[in-house]
Order: sequence, then structure tokens, then C-alpha cells
Amino acid sequence: MMRAIKGTPKHLSATGELTSFTYLMINLPFKCNYRCSKCFNLKSDNQDTSENEISLDERVRLIHEAKYLGGKAVVMAGEGEPAIHEDIYHLVSEISILGMIPIIYTNGSTLTEKRVSFYKDNSTVLIIAFDSLNPELYGKMTGTEGMFERVVENIRRTIRSYKNMIYFQGSTQILSIGINITASTRNEDEIERIKEFWSDDVYFICNPLAKLGNAVDNWNKLMKSEENPEKHRKLIERLSESGGPLTLGNDGICGYSRWGISISPSGDYMTCAYIRATDGLLGNIKNRSLREAFEYKHKIESEHYKKHGVANCLVRANSFNAYLKRLRLD
Repeated sequence: MMRAIKGTPKHLSATGELTSFTYLMINLPFKCNYRCSKCFNLKSDNQDTSENEISLDERVRLIHEAKYLGGKAVVMAGEGEPAIHEDIYHLVSEISILGMIPIIYTNGSTLTEKRVSFYKDNSTVLIIAFDSLNPELYGKMTGTEGMFERVVENIRRTIRSYKNMIYFQGSTQILSIGINITASTRNEDEIERIKEFWSDDVYFICNPLAKLGNAVDNWNKLMKSEENPEKHRKLIERLSESGGPLTLGNDGICGYSRWGISISPSGDYMTCAYIRATDGLLGNIKNRSLREAFEYKHKIESEHYKKHGVANCLVRANSFNAYLKRLRLD
């Protein structure tokens, strides 16, 4: 049986809808109750804060502009834990009212009964990070204490609440909850058990580790051997329902990047919401429209793939520095 997460590239590419601007990714200012060893947005456990943060009104305007351009989903993947930002309810409501799909990435710690009910009422897709079934290891990997049991119960509650949101589109089962795991040497032996633990009522995604942010200092703990990346690639290929990261479409390329654009907390356009390396290289919402920024970014990426070959994740690709160099020429 084919399965997909609602509104993601695998879903929309299968329906023929992933052919033009589709995704707006909004990064909210860094707030997080975790200190994950793999975090993209921490360096040595310190946050890289933004200056001159854009306002709620400016974020709402971007959401409306995305809708006008044909956008189908608004993704809030960070920075940090977007669910603890004070504007999350307003933004999710706005996205839902406009008929787009809110997609929220979360560590699961905030999934109270009240919040889950709100998310469900607004047809929100939830992508929940969960990297270990071992409470002690979970705490070490997330920089938390005593959070494991709460998160497990929160996820179980969410699965029960969302169960009647599962539906079929043709022969494809469409779900609205994903369990999102990053493979490392610390959890590689339990990835299959984690998938089995959460059952068929959730979609399972497994990602490769990226040597960015906190992972740079923690690399020797997270990747102990040169053989691990290949081992993890095979694990991901076998276990991840999307074939890798959730963002992959049927063409094997990150659909969030190819058919969307990200916005930093200060309004800079970004290639990927998980990395700030392109901040300032694609313009800012104050000097370039969403349409102009997306069309420019899409053109540069298309040229890059023709020259350097297709990569399922551009920021993880060996050619990413060449991509940055090309952007800096303009």
C-alpha cells in the first residue's frame, strides 16, 4: 500500500500538483526547550539569534502572498521548537482559513490535549522528532531530563486524536502525523524498533545526519566510523517511507527547496529553513517580493543541478559550496 503525508512532496507530486510554487517555509525566532546534539541551529549549544525580526503582520502578509502565488502548504520547521512561539496559534489559523495546509515540525513536548485539538481543528500536519526508545539516551541526545515519558504519552494522545483524519486518495493512504528520526551511531541499532513501536497510524521518516550546527562538535559521538554513512544510507533506504527525508518528491529532489522558499526570522530568503548559509544571498522580504525571490532561486538551483547533478538534499550535497559560490557572484 502506498502511503504519504498530506501536503508533502511525495503526496503532491503523485497528484501532479508539484509543478510550480508550492511551499512557504517560515522560520520563527529561536525558542527551544531542547538542546539536541544534532541541532542545525545551535553551535556548541549556543543559539544563533536573529536581529531585526519581522513582525506578525509581515508573516501574515507572506502567507497571503504565498496563497496568491498558488502555495499549498506553509511549513514551520524551526528555528528551535516553533510550537512554543507566541504567534503559533494565529499563524496556524491564518494558514488554515486560506485553505492551505499548516505543517508543523515539533519535538512533541508541547502536544497537550488542548493544543492537539486545535491542530486537528485546523487540519495541521505534525512531524514529530523522536530519536530513541531508551529514556536515558533520549535525554542525552535532546539535552533534557525526564522528558521521555511525557513525549511518549503526548504522541500516543495525538495518534488517537488524529486517527480519523487518515484517508485514501485513490490507492494511496494519506496521513497527517509523521515520526521523524535522524540516524546516527547512537541510535542505529534501534531505528527499526522505533518504527515498529509507533505502528501504522503514523508515517515513518528517517534522515541522514548533517554535519552542521551542534553536530560539528558532536560528530565523533554521532558518527564514530567512516563506514557509518553507508550503513545509515542503507537503513534509510529500507526503512524511511519517503525513501529518505520527508521533503523528497517523486523526482528524488527536495520539493520544499525546488518548489518553495524559506524565510528567516529577520525576513531573509533562504534555500533551506535548516541552514543560514544563504541568508542575505537571495534578498530580504523588504527589498524583493516572494515571487521574485522564488523565481530567482528556482533558476539558480535548476542551473546548479544541470551542472553538478541532482542531489536529494542540496545543503547535504558535496556541491553545496559551489551553489553558495554561485549565489555570491550576483
